[in-house]
Amino acid sequence: MDGNNRTETWHQSLQAVLNALNQTLHGAMPCPGEPSAGTAGATRGGRSGHAGRNDNAYMYILFVMTLFAVTVGSLILGYTRSRKVDKRSDPYHVYIKNRVSMI
Repeated sequence: MDGNNRTETWHQSLQAVLNALNQTLHGAMPCPGEPSAGTAGATRGGRSGHAGRNDNAYMYILFVMTLFAVTVGSLILGYTRSRKVDKRSDPYHVYIKNRVSMI
């Protein structure tokens, strides 16, 4: 019974943190270091004044990560294929192949 109560308290705390994070990400609640919405509206004309600048930042990050993944994937694929070619032309394997065919 006592263990269930601790888990429920932990769950409520985690839910509160996640709700605060969600509100911050959606702009409903400002981050601790940012000026409040009232002062930002008076000085910069609201959030819409500079929102267009970073609208596609996630697309840039996705593009860079995709290029990185393609580069690493091609390097891994090229390396594994080159290792297979080396194994086929290995003198030991050629000897074993010729030896088996003689028997």
